[in-house]
Amino acid sequence: MNQIIEIAYSNLLSPMILFFILGIIAVLVNSDLKVPSAFYSGYTMIILFTIGIKGGVELKNVSLISMLPAIITAILLSMFMVFIAYFILRYLYKFSLENSAAVAAHYGSVSAVTFVAGLSFLDKLNIFYESYIAAILVIMEGPAIITAIVFYKMGQKKLQQDSGLSHVVKEAFFGKSIFLLVGGLIIGYIAHADGIAKIKPLFGDLFYGVLCIFLLHIGMVATQELKKLENIRLLSFSFAFIFPLIGGVAGVLAGNMIGMSIGGVTMLGVLTASASYIAAPAAVQQAIPDANPGLYIGSSLGMTLPFNLIIGLPLYLWLATLMAQ
Repeated sequence: MNQIIEIAYSNLLSPMILFFILGIIAVLVNSDLKVPSAFYSGYTMIILFTIGIKGGVELKNVSLISMLPAIITAILLSMFMVFIAYFILRYLYKFSLENSAAVAAHYGSVSAVTFVAGLSFLDKLNIFYESYIAAILVIMEGPAIITAIVFYKMGQKKLQQDSGLSHVVKEAFFGKSIFLLVGGLIIGYIAHADGIAKIKPLFGDLFYGVLCIFLLHIGMVATQELKKLENIRLLSFSFAFIFPLIGGVAGVLAGNMIGMSIGGVTMLGVLTASASYIAAPAAVQQAIPDANPGLYIGSSLGMTLPFNLIIGLPLYLWLATLMAQ
């Protein structure tokens, strides 16, 4: 117990977490602090590109064969979260078909910000993790969105007649977040070392400072989304805390089974526990227009993200450490 308290304390003192909390406070006290939307778009591009480039550079030293167990496991975990989220929401929470599929798409997919926070957390504690972990992030983001939307189309019996599914596939696999991540991976993989060194000041040295400002903004947005929800009942949104726990435990168990390091096991837990709020909303708004955005954005961004950042990261590391003993 002392170990998890020490890990949690270390996480809470992270500048990223403190900036995120500051953003929450700014909204709660009705501060006039605002981050221009253009800046937000720029922050997002830098963060996603940096993740991709760093992952691509690391992939140069990794063989596909060594990655294969993690790739297969990641895809299975992503599908597992879609299935479990959909059926729990549909038959236990009694949500509509539209809302069940929409929320499942978000919880089957992953959060790049939670991913980066997890890496920073492990770096601060000097804990090793597999160099290909950024590629796992990319792999887990798209397929789950498609699977959840196929569930919806099958439920509506429109799968064959609905030509809009091709647009959803395009959005899920070539939307902004995945496009930038994949583009960064390719650039990092094929670019010369001296070329990477020249862009390091922006896509490296400034990265965590940019991420802190981004998290300040996300803290504000998450709190604003929660304030928009009328007559909110915590019981109706309890899944936003249940799903990350299910995903975190499943990811840690699976990572341990395939022999990943403690850091790698932790990150697989972090990814499986996280919920998308960039790629998934864009695809869901197109494919499931009748779903409630306040429900899937409010839960993934307003509840699951802060839960994972503040409580989840130290918890998944503690579980990974416990499994390794």
